Amino acid sequence: MRLFYKDPQCAKNYRIEAWVDGAWTKLAAVRGNYQRHRRHRFAAPVATDKLRVVIEATNGDPSAAIYEIRCYAPQAE
Repeated sequence: MRLFYKDPQCAKNYRIEAWVDGAWTKLAAVRGNYQRHRRHRFAAPVATDKLRVVIEATNGDPSAAIYEIRCYAPQAE
């Protein structure tokens, strides 16, 4: 049996949103996360000037911590 350490400040439930055409659009929603490093790839490119992560729950701590967000343009084929 393998046990996983759940960092209390890790975002357990969260969603990623982008500002598209004057409104926030949900790109992804995650429930039950315990990983400190997550990668999200979207089926289609997203053109936006604003991106946000809305944390709805942590793994126990009253505050959450996000240390880095990276965004990349799609690779040319």
